[in-house]
Amino acid sequence: MSNKEGIKDGLKGITFTMIFEASALNRDEKLGGNIPSIKKLTRFGNKTYSYLSRVAMRHYLFETLSKKFPKSWLLTPTYESGSGDNKVVQFDLTKANILTHAELDAFGYMFTIGGQSSITRKAVVGITKAVALETWEGDMQFNANHDLAMRCGANPNPVNKEEQQSYFKVSFTIDVEKMGNDEWWIKDHQYDDATKKLKLSLSENGKDALLENVEPGPEDGNTNFTLNSGNDVVGQITIKTEDSRKKAIFELHDPKKKERIRQVLESLKNGLIYHSSGENYGIVPKFIVAGGLGLPLPLFDSFVDLGNFEKSILDNDYILKENDQKKLVYVYNPNKLIGEIDTSNLYSDWNLFLDELGVNKNDEGNSENQNPST
Repeated sequence: MSNKEGIKDGLKGITFTMIFEASALNRDEKLGGNIPSIKKLTRFGNKTYSYLSRVAMRHYLFETLSKKFPKSWLLTPTYESGSGDNKVVQFDLTKANILTHAELDAFGYMFTIGGQSSITRKAVVGITKAVALETWEGDMQFNANHDLAMRCGANPNPVNKEEQQSYFKVSFTIDVEKMGNDEWWIKDHQYDDATKKLKLSLSENGKDALLENVEPGPEDGNTNFTLNSGNDVVGQITIKTEDSRKKAIFELHDPKKKERIRQVLESLKNGLIYHSSGENYGIVPKFIVAGGLGLPLPLFDSFVDLGNFEKSILDNDYILKENDQKKLVYVYNPNKLIGEIDTSNLYSDWNLFLDELGVNKNDEGNSENQNPST
């Protein structure tokens, strides 16, 4: 199926593995009370590798998306739930859902309803740790605030910090089927035709989600509703009854779904914000292997290393093909970091790769009017 008709038939997952060069700025606990450490793990017996956590990589990706596409990737409202030492900060589903806030769609959530089961969603964009491809050799940095101390005649305050400059590998995997689709069990729903507002009752104690700018659906105004933003259709909410229980089903409009997938992929390809401890390295890929798959899993992650790419993975049956011949795999390898890869049966043109996935930019559903460089 071409991109003009929709997302490619059989496409259930898109995986994106990159190598980038940066410093290990994602800090861990302090050692000895005053030495900021980097996050580390041990492999192959006694070799130490630094890493950037999945939580950090999620933060850098969302920060990039929200700055590059501010209309599409709004900050989701939050609230503090619980009491005393059991307080937690959560996304507020009474004010947001996957149709109105792409962050909830891509990265998931947990919403606690007192005395009842929580409403949860697993992340549609799966992320691994970004693990260094070079061992940590105990590098340290010594700092002292001489400039500030000299201004007031104070003694400098020395600080030691663990450091590492390395290549890192990280993978992102998009669950294409789950993107733009969500379900909530609800107590009831009410629609106000005068105000165009749909209320979804989440609990017996008055915890309600309110959706604005909603129109009754053409088939059945009591159970099908269309959510709009200006003149654009965002998605549909369908109310179904199963075993005397009501379920609200959210479905993002296809052009919006394609747009979100494309924006994630474009941000990964072009680079992420990576700014911590006063240092701004950025996460800009020096190697990429991405693929359209029949299942959402990080297929290439364990087959990529500095100086080596296990090409046998390209024969994996999960990889989709164009006309049963050309494999739906994109490779960017200008510096031969992982060695040579024969791309004659693969994609080296990013736009053609997006075309075959069925998520490339077109006039329909483009709410940002921005064109990330390729």
